Amino acid sequence: MCPLYPVHLVLTYGALVLVVWMAGLGAVVGAASQAAKLKVRYHLNNITTENNGFLDITEGETQQVTFYLDDLSAEAAAQILIQESSPDGLEHIAVSKPELVIEDQSTSANKDEGANMNPSLNSHVKGKFNLTGKFLGFSNIKLVLNNSADEADMKETEPVIVKVQRGYRKWDKIFIHVVILMVIFAYINMGCAIDLEVIKATVKRPIAPAIGLASQYIFMPLCAYGMGYLLFSDNPSLWLGLFLTGCSPGGGGSNMWTYVLGGSLDLSVTMTFISTVAAFLALPAWVYGLAHTIFPDGYFSKMPYRNIAMLALGLVVPLSMGLGIKKVCPKGAEFLKKMLKPLSIFFIVFVMTFGVFAYFYIFAFFDWKVAIVGMCLPWLGFIFGAVASVVSRRSWEEVIAISIETGVQNTGLSIGILKIALGDVAPLGDIAMIIPVAVATMTPVPLTIALIAKKIMDCRNRRDSKDLAYAIDPEMKSPCLGSPSGSESSDTPLTKECRLSVKA
Repeated sequence: MCPLYPVHLVLTYGALVLVVWMAGLGAVVGAASQAAKLKVRYHLNNITTENNGFLDITEGETQQVTFYLDDLSAEAAAQILIQESSPDGLEHIAVSKPELVIEDQSTSANKDEGANMNPSLNSHVKGKFNLTGKFLGFSNIKLVLNNSADEADMKETEPVIVKVQRGYRKWDKIFIHVVILMVIFAYINMGCAIDLEVIKATVKRPIAPAIGLASQYIFMPLCAYGMGYLLFSDNPSLWLGLFLTGCSPGGGGSNMWTYVLGGSLDLSVTMTFISTVAAFLALPAWVYGLAHTIFPDGYFSKMPYRNIAMLALGLVVPLSMGLGIKKVCPKGAEFLKKMLKPLSIFFIVFVMTFGVFAYFYIFAFFDWKVAIVGMCLPWLGFIFGAVASVVSRRSWEEVIAISIETGVQNTGLSIGILKIALGDVAPLGDIAMIIPVAVATMTPVPLTIALIAKKIMDCRNRRDSKDLAYAIDPEMKSPCLGSPSGSESSDTPLTKECRLSVKA
């Protein structure tokens, strides 16, 4: 026999009664909560929330919203307020104070808007308010009725989602068109600088392009997927944006960075073309293989093959024009070749300054996670490409080209795929654009540091050469002149080397 007999029977009975009582209390509270909810219908541009469940508006646009409160008497309509909230804490909409009209169910309202309402009601409340889209994103609005001093007696409607779509931004369009023109002109100049014989030799022994291709389409997608899994498993749209950025081919800026940092321009251009052509197969393979595991409701059936083809044509046609100029007008080609480095530096500065200005609005969604992936994805690409090249015993110029080609992504292509994939849940695609924009913003940071370091080293080497030349001949007016008169007849091998270094 139980030593607690008969106490344990009492305890067991009491526990059962407590469980039943708590369950009943929960049901009562739930019913009371449901009873406190008001029934409302919203109408915007002849579209009702009964059909799509949300309100849709564009940035900078003001629309009048009409709402109908059912199951509400005329006497209870005095204290109606509109509450707005957003999950990210940003101000996406502005709502004016509602104007209310009490309508009798048996009057014209019953013939027009109230035809589907319960005829047992005597009246309903019709109201309207102005809704203004201020910034792209999502907000919730609800109507609150408080006809008592006690907050517990407050009644409210179910929140309805307001989608604020991205409006027209002229600076975006200006930036994109200027960048396209500058890239085309830069490729013409590169056509004057590249050597077809070097490219042919590279294609015949494609070890360096194979390293770059493996880094671009194996390491980068897996790296992006892994970082997204660690940081954005609770935000699939941003995870998808990161993954698509990692799957994109090399960007046009990689060729300019390679040139100004002293890398192999011939290899860089070759790798850009190969990675762009390979995107016809590699990009759909990764998207069809893993994108659905990130965002199951995304639309991935339509790949931007036309955009990829335009990228390839935008590379081949200007380069061919530059090669034609080099063959027909060598002096003009030499001038364009000299203009390539200043043009590349101007392009880099333009993208880093005006590009940030044009897309500055999107930085409202910037947080520490976005900053981390924006830095890590391209920087890890630089490191992996460099290590793989060094292990494969490539030349220093090829190491620079492969490293940059791996880390610099074509973020414009990933943005286009995002907008298509998330078109049904807009403006989620525009919000997820923060990831490729962050990657494009953070990519130049280590490259700029490397460029500054290279300039400092070049200046130091020139100064050391100058000091050594003066130490050999103190009467020289210039370290690159073999005599005080500047004649070249008395040049020493050291001064000849100095002159060549300065000319270079």
